[in-house]
Amino acid sequence: LGITMTYDGHLVAAAGGAVLVVDRELQLKDYAMFPGEHVENSIAVDEHNGIYVVTSTHMHKLAWDGQRLSREAADGAWSSPYEVMPEGEAKALGAASHGSGTTPSLLGFGEDEDKLVVISDGSPGGANLVAFWRGEIPADFKQKPGTLSRRIADQIPIGISPTTIEASPVTHDNGVLVVNSTYPEPGPIPGDLISNAFLAGTTRPPPLGIKKFNWLPGENRFEESWSMPGIDNTDWMPPAVSTSNGLVYIANRRSDNYEYLAADWETGEVKAVWPFPDDSVLYNNWGGITVFLEDGDLMLGGFFAIKRYDIGALR
Repeated sequence: LGITMTYDGHLVAAAGGAVLVVDRELQLKDYAMFPGEHVENSIAVDEHNGIYVVTSTHMHKLAWDGQRLSREAADGAWSSPYEVMPEGEAKALGAASHGSGTTPSLLGFGEDEDKLVVISDGSPGGANLVAFWRGEIPADFKQKPGTLSRRIADQIPIGISPTTIEASPVTHDNGVLVVNSTYPEPGPIPGDLISNAFLAGTTRPPPLGIKKFNWLPGENRFEESWSMPGIDNTDWMPPAVSTSNGLVYIANRRSDNYEYLAADWETGEVKAVWPFPDDSVLYNNWGGITVFLEDGDLMLGGFFAIKRYDIGALR
């Protein structure tokens, strides 16, 4: 389901109900199991080798010391519940996951910044953006009303997605960008992602809207920053932010044609739009990840083709 590297050079893999650590010769070093919980997303690792894994019911931090995985609080590990829908309800709405659909995203890296890990939950009232303290919880921090643990630094309704987000939150500075991935009229077979990815926006309504939030460090809370309610997220492609030019790159569909656009990270102002030549499914970006090439061009993935886009005047 996902693979990444610790800062001491080991490989970490997420499996259906476990996290595995192997060395560079692929020899198993340690593992952690999550009985009764689904692991359905990838994982994140911080600079202290904290490993963040979200299951269908909990957000977990595992501590890796170079030799073994620990789930003990004395080693810096923790677990926190978060809100989820009853079993099966999210899948019936077109979700691909039982709980959160997001790989955990880290927020805050400077010495004086709050260190958080963020996900989308599966709240029955509509998905929330949820931030957890990565390390020690501030001594004067009081548990927020309505949250399931003091580990949760804040949660805020995303407002555009009735069920969990499937594209992971995009983080930069103190900002977090999320996309709506709920199909208003999902395919007749729960989990039938193929028909949703190709037919939404054509034969039935697509998931619409993206929204950016800012974390306010002095107030320990999120606030809404900007939104684009008309963005078509049929292909569930996570946006990508460039730290060199301050732009965020977003997949969209317009009148059945796929396009890619660049917007200012701080304001949401659209700076460029690159339409694909026609409505061919070759240009569907479903599940793809943007790669920034050395000259600034974009490499985009998807179901059937890899595309390279000349960014033109923005180079």
